Amino acid sequence: MPEADLYPPIKRFLEAQGYEVKGEVGACDVVAVREGEDPIIVELKDRLTLALVLQAVDRLTMSEMVYLAFRAGRNHSATWRTKRKQVLSLLRRLGIGLLTVSSRGQVRAVLD
Repeated sequence: MPEADLYPPIKRFLEAQGYEVKGEVGACDVVAVREGEDPIIVELKDRLTLALVLQAVDRLTMSEMVYLAFRAGRNHSATWRTKRKQVLSLLRRLGIGLLTVSSRGQVRAVLD
């Protein structure tokens, strides 16, 4: 599943929660808005990397609601499989949420 293939399941996930979702808004991969609320920014990558985390940190200047989204499952993101507890601790401290997308396109909110 290439990075671009992450957009449709993330879009469906957010739309099901009442958000209007747009892709590739400025420097952001996904922006979701709901009336009266701050926008949600989601940065998409094929796997969890330091570059993805740093990208999300940069997006915190645009919105308080920033999420990472990447593919999770067998054969994907060794860092996530081996360092899950540390990754969640870091993201929690940074105030960044986490969504994972399965190979079947199912989205899971791991950290809100």
